[in-house]
Amino acid sequence: MDLLLATFFEQYGLIIILVVGFALMMVYYFLRNRKFQQTENEFVNALKVGDKVKTYSGFYGTVEKITETTDGKVVTLRLGEKATVDVDIRALMGLDHKEEVKDEPAADQELNKEELEEKLTKVFDKKDEEKPAEEPEKEEKAEEPKPAKKPRAKKTKKEDKE
Repeated sequence: MDLLLATFFEQYGLIIILVVGFALMMVYYFLRNRKFQQTENEFVNALKVGDKVKTYSGFYGTVEKITETTDGKVVTLRLGEKATVDVDIRALMGLDHKEEVKDEPAADQELNKEELEEKLTKVFDKKDEEKPAEEPEKEEKAEEPKPAKKPRAKKTKKEDKE
């Protein structure tokens, strides 16, 4: 019996492992895709006129009208004052929750030149006071240049014999 089982796995073991691995991959992708479709369906069902949305192509707009057609739902987006666009509802990425960034410098960060100079002089004065006054300065000895080496003359075969 053990011999029969061993020969079976020798012949078909690799195929069984590949089939099981492929089946596990398919189950994983199926479950992942189902979760994505569920969140997308929730978004589509919750969408209403007046929502600010972003499309996959990068357009921001406001939903003006949702129309049911034979191809599915079509959304009319207002992109500006006069611009409106009809897009498939599957082209909408999600709701737009962005807010504008305000560039207002804090009052603490605004310094005029006089205050800045005062702070810098205080910092550098403190560093000078912390430095000990009696540090022996090491004099660097200038290195004397080494004499250049003379190139050796090549010996010829005649000189080697002598």
